[in-house]
Amino acid sequence: MKICLINPVFPDTIWGFEGIDAITGVKSAQAPLGLATVAALTPPGIEVGIIDENIEPIDFEVDADVIGLSAFNVQFDRAVEIAQAFRARGKTVVLGGPYVSLVPDKCRPHFDVLFVGEAEHTWPQFCRDYQAGQHQALYEQHEKVDMRHSPVPRFDLLKADKYLYFFVQTTRGCPFKCEFCDIIITDGRIPRTKPAEQVLQEIAAIHQLGVDYVAFSDANLIGNIPYAKALLGKLREFGQRHRFPMRFSAEMTVNVARDEKLLRLLRESNFESVFIGIESPRQASLLEAEKIQNTARSLLESVRKIQSYNLIIIAGMIVGFDHDDTAIFQEQHDFLAEAGIAFTTAGVLHAIERTPLHARLQAEGRLLEMAEGSDTTALGHGAADLNFQPAGMSRDDLLRGYNWLIRRLYSYQAYSQRLVQALRHFTRQPAPGPLGTMRLSWKTFQIVLRALRYFL
Repeated sequence: MKICLINPVFPDTIWGFEGIDAITGVKSAQAPLGLATVAALTPPGIEVGIIDENIEPIDFEVDADVIGLSAFNVQFDRAVEIAQAFRARGKTVVLGGPYVSLVPDKCRPHFDVLFVGEAEHTWPQFCRDYQAGQHQALYEQHEKVDMRHSPVPRFDLLKADKYLYFFVQTTRGCPFKCEFCDIIITDGRIPRTKPAEQVLQEIAAIHQLGVDYVAFSDANLIGNIPYAKALLGKLREFGQRHRFPMRFSAEMTVNVARDEKLLRLLRESNFESVFIGIESPRQASLLEAEKIQNTARSLLESVRKIQSYNLIIIAGMIVGFDHDDTAIFQEQHDFLAEAGIAFTTAGVLHAIERTPLHARLQAEGRLLEMAEGSDTTALGHGAADLNFQPAGMSRDDLLRGYNWLIRRLYSYQAYSQRLVQALRHFTRQPAPGPLGTMRLSWKTFQIVLRALRYFL
């Protein structure tokens, strides 16, 4: 039995990071962790390979019995096209990943087998069933998987030199209940944790491939704070033993600003940046979205505290809440400028299927068909993703305001001013570990040279 796992190309959106090749020298920002994990779950004796369309073309004549696709919502249309091409060639095509777990009925007509939920148990079962000639059309994981059952991914099957960074996942689930978020639907609200020893094994395996940058794919790295502190302590020890060969980033909630020990551990274990879902400077909008953790103290003070530990903040920002009016666009711009947050995934609110937001808007009769009645999927954070009727302004006002905001934020002058503002709040601190342990890798040095050439 031979299996080919495929990561469909991302559309021209923020998620694809198109254009980074000129600066970084790599084809794609992020290596596909999900497919590497599925490859590791494949029983011995089965040949498995990975094709990432973001870095190489698909060989539609590949020698494989089963084609396995994984897709986020932004990749779904392309996944359908790929499936059609392989099914026409007589291949068995299966689909897993986040999107099918939200809307299996929408996916069912296009694929032979669907995987709903986590795959640690269902994928090996499918492989055994297929070999026995009795596989099912649906494999669904109802209970949440113990993270100890998730193996070290097959990072060796990925072309390491083609990616800017690799992912590692340490937890699944988030204790908060933001109305628009699908993580609490797919992963649950009780964070499940992977043994810290295995996390270090995964990081060591990535390091062996010559990769020096790891992003943690957890929806909230500090969802379980005692676990996060223990893990960060081990990461710090790993860095000290190996002269800090790896740089890290992660997504977490803004309440990290209230914990000095967490912030110190992040810096000492060599984290460079944190992604934080700030969403809005307007408290009424945060309360509406049940983003309660963002209302406990001043967001600006929290940002300053995080920056004082020399951590770059990447902010998730959203416009289009019911409590937003046309003044929100200037408010968003002014907040980011004052906070010194240079990079933001600012986007229009989107009602993802099965989220509390989607259910509420559906009950209120405010949902709209995507792209003027088509069945296309969301592109992710863009103005084209508006799929409901706003409450505080017209649809045209929201789209016009968003387009103004994103262009204003990413003008050279505005971006550089925010970057300088952030650096003003950095503090003079020694590098992690003993003096001299920090090293500038050849890869990083090449990126700096390319950036200078590109901009100058």
